[in-house]
Amino acid sequence: MDGGALQPVWPSSIPDLVTERLRLRAPLPGDAAAILALIGDPEVTRYINVVTIATLGEAHAVLERLDQRYAARDMIRWAIELVEHNEMIGTVGLLRFDFEHRHAELGYDLARRWWGRGITTEAAGAVIRYGFSVLGLHRIEAGVLPENDASVRVLQKLGFLEEGAYAKGRFHTFRWFSLLATAGSGR
Repeated sequence: MDGGALQPVWPSSIPDLVTERLRLRAPLPGDAAAILALIGDPEVTRYINVVTIATLGEAHAVLERLDQRYAARDMIRWAIELVEHNEMIGTVGLLRFDFEHRHAELGYDLARRWWGRGITTEAAGAVIRYGFSVLGLHRIEAGVLPENDASVRVLQKLGFLEEGAYAKGRFHTFRWFSLLATAGSGR
């Protein structure tokens, strides 16, 4: 790392992040029903690497895994709430941290009834700013399946640049995006 770079500081607890319309907060055991509604919707899980769940027990297990990954310093995942409703409508976070190289991956999901309102862009922007300014990240990446045009638009609005996935002489069916701290992050 260069001498002037921020050193990563892992928070002792997941901090609240507040935007104009949203409050991002730590997921709680009481969010299990919201997690079931979210990750139990095959349209929500269609383009993400998460198995669609069907029971409240599975939702509790998801919340436990989020806690475990946070404790292992591998993921910070926030519950997305509308400030005016105090209702969890999605999640957003950073995962697969590599503090030696100062990068992580961005991930998000949102309940279908809230799609198309700029909520994911707003939530992800807050997380990106936190990742760069507090966690000292230099690069945030995001992988997107080719047919997930909505997610591509979110990333483009946030300033991510597509890098492609070229290997063994051809392009593969996975789109990879990244954003550097010096690129005007999290618009």
